[in-house]
Order: sequence, then structure tokens, then C-alpha cells
Amino acid sequence: MSTFLHLDGDAFFASCETAVNPKLRGKPVVTGADKGIASSMSYEAKARGITRAMPLFQIKKLCPECIIVPSNFKLYKIISARAFAIVRRYTPYVEEYSIDECFADLSHLEPETIPQIARAIKDELQKELGVTFSVGIGPTKVLAKVGSKWKKPNGFTVIDRKNIFNFLSEVQVGKVWGIGPSTSIALGKWGIKTAADFAHKPQEWVEEHFSKPVLALWYELNGVPVYTTENEESRHKSIMRSRTFKATTDRRMVFAELSNNIEDVCTRLRALRLVTKHLSFYLKTQQFRYHETSVTLPHETASPEVMLEALGPRFNNIFRTATLYRSTAIILSSVKDEKGTQSDLFGNTKHDKTLESVHAVIDRLDRKYGTQSVFLGSSMRAVGSVLFREKTLDRLYLPSMGEVG
Repeated sequence: MSTFLHLDGDAFFASCETAVNPKLRGKPVVTGADKGIASSMSYEAKARGITRAMPLFQIKKLCPECIIVPSNFKLYKIISARAFAIVRRYTPYVEEYSIDECFADLSHLEPETIPQIARAIKDELQKELGVTFSVGIGPTKVLAKVGSKWKKPNGFTVIDRKNIFNFLSEVQVGKVWGIGPSTSIALGKWGIKTAADFAHKPQEWVEEHFSKPVLALWYELNGVPVYTTENEESRHKSIMRSRTFKATTDRRMVFAELSNNIEDVCTRLRALRLVTKHLSFYLKTQQFRYHETSVTLPHETASPEVMLEALGPRFNNIFRTATLYRSTAIILSSVKDEKGTQSDLFGNTKHDKTLESVHAVIDRLDRKYGTQSVFLGSSMRAVGSVLFREKTLDRLYLPSMGEVG
């Protein structure tokens, strides 16, 4: 029987600040003094009406007693690494999902010991790090994530196959991990309001009206595991790169940041001798809303040029004019060894081969002179902002395919 644990940090950034400065405990703490908006709030600050992305001048008016501190990402990464190391004391099957979240596959453990082990993990995290995490346990990753959100903060929730629908009947379908706004609206048109409404639909109905990813969520909500934990033992089945930048409405600048991320993940693919044809990306707004889409390429590749050519039109479809964007991310999934790649009927993989010699030279230059000694033209604005600061504009750049207009 499959059993997954999901660990979710409680107001993680603010909690890290409290952990290293106990004088802040019990007080309304907000991180983000360096960004001009709230990036994280203690629960005391949330109780006073402070929300994420709220401008600091507004926070000071609403809650003069709030303690506003700069974000200390070095500290957060250290505590995050220690937290995941504690989880690995009990299982090697750990997927680091984000800086304050992870999944763990506990299926190899004796079922009767799992709640006790999960509580031990939770207690050790709080004792050793001074930070609380909410824990969810379920037969699938999606249900485990439902559980971790159930009793925040400092919650501990077990969802088993006998009580799945007791929980799902209380969860809005749009709050289910993996169901985005467009899917939520589509489900709503069929009268589906809760996760239980969706899970109770016949499999044939879901297959008829929705895509395979939505069907996978339906299985997960019904207690049938589709998603596994992705860890180092899974041979880098997915690779992700994200970067936060100064908020902007400039379409070319946002695309440059995305292009820069794609170049970075492709460099990692080539270093590991891996390829993929499944990629997705998102744009995150200043208000922490996500605009996302995915692309399946006709063949496996580690070429940023090929990926950008496919992503360009999708980017134009989801980009919203006059919207402030502050982050982009690229996620490569179903990554495989390049040795298993075969040429397709149209010779697309052969076209990739013609780029390999260019990439090999670029990779050698990066190793000798540092990363991004050579970069695509579509990345120039993102990389250029760094280059101007470093006064090294003598570096080369290449024209790219798939640039946006």
C-alpha cells in the first residue's frame, strides 16, 4: 500500500527569522524589506490583515507595530537543507519540491509505524530548527498535500482510503494541487465545486471531457497513486530553474529571463548527458499569480534553440500586457539518457546534432571563463543586466530562434 508524506513549512521565511531571533517570537513579523512588498508573514501578522505582496507602506499604516525585516535567503536555504536532511534520516525517498516543501515516500515502512515516524520527523524539525511544519499523510501525493493544508499551522493530518471523501467534500476543487484557474472554471461549468464532486465523477466522463493530466489528478484524489517522488535515485527525471527579478511589464525583458532559465537547464542537461521533449513554464506576477502552460516537442533535445522556438508562441499566449511580472520558471520532465534517443522520420534529431558542436564549444568556454560567457540573443536583456554591472560587455552572444515580438 502506498503512503506519502507532505511537509509544508508554516510561514517559513518569517519562522526562520524567529528561529534565529527568539525576541521576534509571538510578534507580527514581515519579511521583504528589501523588495518593498511582503514576501512572508508570521501568523501574528496575518491575523492583523497583512497579506503576501502587500506594499510595505500599506503594512506600516495598517499595523504600525509590525516588525519588517529584509529577506535572508541564505538563512532560509540553510534551514531548508537541514530540514530535508532530517526527513532523510527516516527515508531516502525524498523529493524537495520547494524551499519549504517536500514529499517523502513512506511505502516501504511498516504501515502501523508510519504515523509514529511522521510525528518523530515533525518533532525533530521543531526541536532542532525552531521552525514548525504542517504534515499531511495520504495514499497519494495529492492527498498528502491536501492533508498538510488541513490544519495549518503546525498541523498533523492523516488521510486514509476510508476517510478520503470526508476531507475532499470540504476542499474547493480550485484549491487542489495541480488544478489551475482554467481547469477550475471548466469544472465549475459542470457544477463541480468540491474535490469530492470531481472525484465522484465516473472515469469515462473525465476521459471524455478533460486531458490526461486532469485524469491523473482524478486518480490521485481517488487514492490511486500516479505521481511518484522524484529524487536523486530517479536519475534527474525532472529539472527546474527559476529566477526572481525586478518586477516589470516589459514583454522582452520577461522573455529574456525565461530564455536565460532555459539556457541554464539545457547546460545542466548536456552536463548530465540527458535530453527531454516535455517542458512547461510559468510566469509569476507581482501579486503571486501564476500564468503557466506546457509544450511537448516532436523529439528529445538538450538544445535551448529548439525549446525556445516551441515556447515563443505559448509565451505570447499567456503573457498579459500591463501586468507586472517578477519571476519565471522552466520545468523539464520525463528526462532521459541521451543514448536512448532515436532520429525521427523528419531528421529533427539530426538537426540537433548540427548544434552539438556549437554547444560543446559554448560549454568549454563556460568552464574556462564562467557561465554565460556566450549566450543567446533572446537572453541578452536578462544576462546583460548582470554584464553591465560587471562591465564585461565584451562577451559574445548568439542570435536565437523563437524570439517574441
